[in-house]
Amino acid sequence: MTLVSSPSHSTGATWPRIGQHHFAHLRAVAEGLSIQESALRYLGIDHGHQAITAHRQVVDRLRGLARRRGLSAWRLVGLTIRVGTGDVRPSLEDFIAERDLDGWTEAEVAQLYEEAFPADARAERRRRLRDRQLALLKDLQSLAAEKPSPEDRLEGWFDPVTTSRLAQAGLLLLRDLQQRIQGGGHWWRGLPAVGRVKAHRLAQYLNLLLPESEPLAPCPFQNPETARALASPDAGGALVQAGLFSGRPVTHGAPGTAVLTGARSDAEVIEAWVAARAGTAPTAKSYRREALRLLLWLTHERGKGFADVQVEDCLAYMSFLEHLPPAWISRRHSTVLGEGWAPFRGPLSLASRRQAVVVLGSFFGWMVNVGYLPSRNPWMLINRRTGDDAQQSMLDSRAFTPEAWSAMLLHLQAQPPDPSRARMLFILGFVEATGLRASELVGATMGALRQHRGRWVLQVHGKGARNRLVAVPGQAREALQDYLLDRGLGPLGQQPPETPLLARLGDPAQAIGYQALYQTMKRWVREAILGSGLTPAEKDVALRASPHWLRHTFGTRALERRAPLEVVQRQLGHADPRTTMRYAHAQLERLQQEMDVAFGEDRPTQDDATP
Repeated sequence: MTLVSSPSHSTGATWPRIGQHHFAHLRAVAEGLSIQESALRYLGIDHGHQAITAHRQVVDRLRGLARRRGLSAWRLVGLTIRVGTGDVRPSLEDFIAERDLDGWTEAEVAQLYEEAFPADARAERRRRLRDRQLALLKDLQSLAAEKPSPEDRLEGWFDPVTTSRLAQAGLLLLRDLQQRIQGGGHWWRGLPAVGRVKAHRLAQYLNLLLPESEPLAPCPFQNPETARALASPDAGGALVQAGLFSGRPVTHGAPGTAVLTGARSDAEVIEAWVAARAGTAPTAKSYRREALRLLLWLTHERGKGFADVQVEDCLAYMSFLEHLPPAWISRRHSTVLGEGWAPFRGPLSLASRRQAVVVLGSFFGWMVNVGYLPSRNPWMLINRRTGDDAQQSMLDSRAFTPEAWSAMLLHLQAQPPDPSRARMLFILGFVEATGLRASELVGATMGALRQHRGRWVLQVHGKGARNRLVAVPGQAREALQDYLLDRGLGPLGQQPPETPLLARLGDPAQAIGYQALYQTMKRWVREAILGSGLTPAEKDVALRASPHWLRHTFGTRALERRAPLEVVQRQLGHADPRTTMRYAHAQLERLQQEMDVAFGEDRPTQDDATP
C-alpha cells in the first residue's frame, strides 16, 4: 500500500493531504530512524522504494510551503543531520548534580565543565541545526497539518491504486472503510488484490488517521446460546430452543400430495435434507450453513418461513448477500461462542454468493420433491446467474510459477538434512506429479499403493466419498522412496499396509492432519520465497500459497507438457472437463501465436501476398 500519489500536472493527480502522522514520520527520521522503518510505522508503507517516494513527496510539499511563508530555513525540511552520541553534552545543572558540585563557584564549575566536555564547533553547529529543524517542523505542523475527518474522501489520504480498489467495493469515505473494518471478521473479502496482510496494514494506517473509533452498534446475534445452538449437530432444532426463530409447524404440500419426510418445521427439514443429501461432513456443514442463514434472514427481515418464500424474497436475499449489513458480520477475533458473533465472517465473494444460490435452489427443489412445500420452487423462477467477477484476473493462477518452484527447491536442497526437510521434499515432488488433494494425501496409506503391469497406482478415497485410482509416475515414486528411507522404513513395498504416506516428524508410523500439513508448507514456502531473488510482486503471490496450490501446479504442468486433457481430468478426479480446463494455458498461447501471425510483426505484407 502506498500512502501518497506522485504529483503529475499532466494527469491532474492531486498532492497528498498532510496530517499529523506525516510530521511524526519526519521527526522520527530526523532523530535517526531509517526512512523505511519510519514509513512502516507512521505511513503504513512496507515497500522500500514506495517509502522513499512518499518521503520525498512530503518533503517537497513542506519545503514549498516553507518557501511561500518566507521561512529561510526551508532547506532543513528532510535534511539528514547526524548528531552522534558523542556530540551530546549534559546540561550544566545535570553536570553539577552528577559531580556533587553544589558548593563550587560558577567560574569553577564552568572550568570543570569545559575540561570534561571540550567545545566542538562542528558538533555545536549540528545540534543548532537539529534544534532549528525540529522547531521548523513544529511551526509547519501548526500551519499545514490537517486532522482527518471520517467524512473525508479517501483521495489524498490513500494512493490512487488503493483508492480505486476500495471505490470498486463502494468505499468512498474514510468512514466507509472504518465501518467496514469495524465490522470485523474477514472484512477484506471482496476487495480486489487485498489479502490478510495488506488488510492488516490498511487497518493500522486508518487507525493512525482516525485513532478515535466510534462505538459499534450492538450485534443482534450476541446471545451465547444462539452461537452454541449453531455449533450443535442439530443446529436447526437447537436454534428453535434458543428462541432465534419460532420453528412453527407448517402445512405440508398440496392436497393429496404424499409427504416423504417426517419433518414438521423449517428447522427439522434442514436436518432431514442434510442427512439425506450431504455425503460428507464438509458438505453437511456447507448445506446446513446456507439453509440456516436463509432461515435467520427470513425470520429477522421478512417474518416468514420456507413455505412463504416468493420470487421477491429470493431476489431480496441475493441482494442482501451482495451487500451484507455490518450487524450480520462477526466482530473481529470473535469465536463461535464469543461476544459479537454473527452468521457471516465477512463480505462474501462472488463465488461464495453463487455457491449459496446454487445450494438453496437445490434445497428448495428437494423440499418440493418430498412434499414439504407446494409444487413450486421460487429459486427456479428467477435469474440466478451472477456472472463473472469483474475484478478477477483471468491470468491469475493458484499454481506455483516455474520461478517460484525453483526457488523452493533450491532453498530446500541448500538446507542440512533433517526430517522436516525430507518431508517437505516429498510433499513437493509427490503432489506435483500426482495432483492429490490435501485430504487425499494425509489420508493415504501404503496399503493403498499397488503395482499394475510394472507401474504403481494409488487408490484414494476422494471428494464425494468416491474411490479412484491415481497413477504414481517416476518422479512421485522416487520422492516416496527417498522419504521412506529417511524415515527408516526400508525400500518401497516393504512397509506395513497401515503405514501413512505422510507422517509425523517424531513418529513415522503416525499420520499428520491437514493443519500440520498447512503449517509445514507455509513455513517452508515463506522461508524459501522471502530469501529468493523473485520480484516483490512474485513474492506477494507465492506467499499466499496453500497445500491446494500443489494440486493446481500439477494440473498446470501436466497440460503445459501436453498431457491429454482426458488423462489429466481422470488423474485429478474431475467430473467435468471444464473444471480441468481451468489449468490450461496452451489455448491462450495458441491464440496469441495465431493473432501475431495475422496482425503481428510477422504478418505477411501486401507484396508477399501478391503472386
